[in-house]
Amino acid sequence: MILVITLSVFAATAMGVLALFLWSGGRQQSLAFRLREVMAPSGEAPPTPSLRDRLWRKSDPVARQSEEIVARVTTDDTAGHRLLLIQAGYRSAAAGRTYRWFRIAAPLLLPATLLFGGKSAGMPDRTLFLLAVAGAAAGLSLPAAFLRSKARIRQEAITDALPDALDLLTVCVEAGLGINSAFVRIAEEFRLSSPTLSEEFDVVNREMVAGKPRLEALRALADRTGVEDVKSLVAMLIQTERLGTSLAQSLRVHSDSLRVRRRQRAEEAAAKTTIKLVFPLVFLLFPALFIVILGPGVLQILRVLFPAMNAAAGG
Repeated sequence: MILVITLSVFAATAMGVLALFLWSGGRQQSLAFRLREVMAPSGEAPPTPSLRDRLWRKSDPVARQSEEIVARVTTDDTAGHRLLLIQAGYRSAAAGRTYRWFRIAAPLLLPATLLFGGKSAGMPDRTLFLLAVAGAAAGLSLPAAFLRSKARIRQEAITDALPDALDLLTVCVEAGLGINSAFVRIAEEFRLSSPTLSEEFDVVNREMVAGKPRLEALRALADRTGVEDVKSLVAMLIQTERLGTSLAQSLRVHSDSLRVRRRQRAEEAAAKTTIKLVFPLVFLLFPALFIVILGPGVLQILRVLFPAMNAAAGG
């Protein structure tokens, strides 16, 4: 009976989430159809709406209300999750919607899957309850943990490539190029060696070309990446522009300090290696080493001190 109820709840939840996801995708198609209808020449007949478009027009209030419910459920730190999505490299609006659906579906689908597997294996009810609680907790934490992992990987890639990019930026500025042209040059040169950094500088350049003020574009770069070195670089560029000091000299000094900081991070990582090796050595290597070295001696001592054990083993 518990299995039937669990499967029924799982099927209803899955169908509801799938229906809401289809409605959210249908809205984009409906907007595209309306745009084609408006942009159609006066002599042509507007395109015939598909069945999905007609159904969407009838159910538009229901879908909008469903989206509001989902947004209300996931309003806790929505701006923070949006920033985390951007730092992880997911900038499209579809990524935000997918993340919201996944945050709702994961705490429901993962416990249902664990309950189904545990029931098939014949586990007791108490174990099934613990599995369901653990699955719900994992479903709540896994989406944000995945995004943090992706964001940390991108931040490490940007941190590793930033000193070389800053050297190239210094050379470009000293050669007479403007800051916009230098950003374009960095985006082109680092497209293969560091696609993440190249993408970020390309976004900054496109924003400035589109008319966004340089200071706002640089601040947006610091917020998108979340890297301390990028924030310090942006602060230096903003202060240089406001105070009117030499940009090339400021970049050279900042490049030297950034190179020193990278060397210090490498030395810190090397110093941590000995501490990190303690746990594998103690729990993995030393027990096997003790068994190999002391095992024969211990067996010989047992044979000498307990001859009755040898007689019993021989008999």
